[in-house]
Amino acid sequence: MAELEAQGPCILDTSTYPPCARARVVSFDRPYAGDGSSDFLTNEYPLVAFMEEEGLDLTYCTDICVFDHPQMLLQHRTLVGLDHDETWTDSERTGALQAAAHGVNMAFFGAATLVRHARLEPSPLGADRQEVDYRDSSEDPAKSGGNPWAVTGNTWASPPSSWNAAGFLGEAYSGYLEPDTPNAGMQVLEPSSWLFRGTGLVGGSVIPSVIGSDIDHLAPAAASPANVEVLTHSPIPLSKAYTNQGAWNGQTYSDGTYTTEASGAGVFDSGDNIWVATLQPCAPGAASCPATVMRQMTGNVLSLFGKGPAGATEPSHGNRAAVLQAGS
Repeated sequence: MAELEAQGPCILDTSTYPPCARARVVSFDRPYAGDGSSDFLTNEYPLVAFMEEEGLDLTYCTDICVFDHPQMLLQHRTLVGLDHDETWTDSERTGALQAAAHGVNMAFFGAATLVRHARLEPSPLGADRQEVDYRDSSEDPAKSGGNPWAVTGNTWASPPSSWNAAGFLGEAYSGYLEPDTPNAGMQVLEPSSWLFRGTGLVGGSVIPSVIGSDIDHLAPAAASPANVEVLTHSPIPLSKAYTNQGAWNGQTYSDGTYTTEASGAGVFDSGDNIWVATLQPCAPGAASCPATVMRQMTGNVLSLFGKGPAGATEPSHGNRAAVLQAGS
């Protein structure tokens, strides 16, 4: 009771970010929401079903699997990230960077990838059963351990890790659509890209209602690779979204980007946190159904990336100057 009373003012204070009353350590030894499925049926299953339907050669691996065996990524052609793959450990991060340096493609279908910096610890039930993320490095007991990559700040870009994911992903986490806000449309910027083959889309085409939740945005030139190619550039009114990454005439943007590394590895970032969810079949009688074109685009990513280093046949071409409004 004394502990709860001591936390009282913190619990009542909702003005801070991150909230002071948040959890610092979360255990996997607990029931999950959604009848035990958590977000699997919306954020992951539609892509799993699509890839199985296409008969692709797949290996399934959890974040914990990659944390324990990051070198396994070198045995594959592509790492596929799903919706809302936000929280990474340093072992996962370095494993992905090493794999990309050796030509392994990275297909990040969600947004907010590599934003939060966590580490895993054992629980009484076994190894790697607790996820630690203090979000404030000054609180983290690991700060006195001498390894800055173990200390969990608010983001990977926060001290002491101070690592900007935009140099790897091509873009940066920008914000989110407000809860209970209708999904936004995805607008084509680079119609000649391999991503849009077989879709019939042209420059300026809009795929309705396929951007929701978190969004990514083209990072400043100093932070992202010079060869970053912006494939989609989708305006979202600030009345529907939160962002601290800039505003242009009352709008922010969700961007889809593609870059290729010196190794030939391709890195695709959709900038959209519900891409996987849009692959689900539409309800009968729906006024519009984006699933068909989204499935074609998804197939284009998997087809190119499944052949080996994507840059060998489809190197990215920097087109930042084509992004309008300028700087957005």
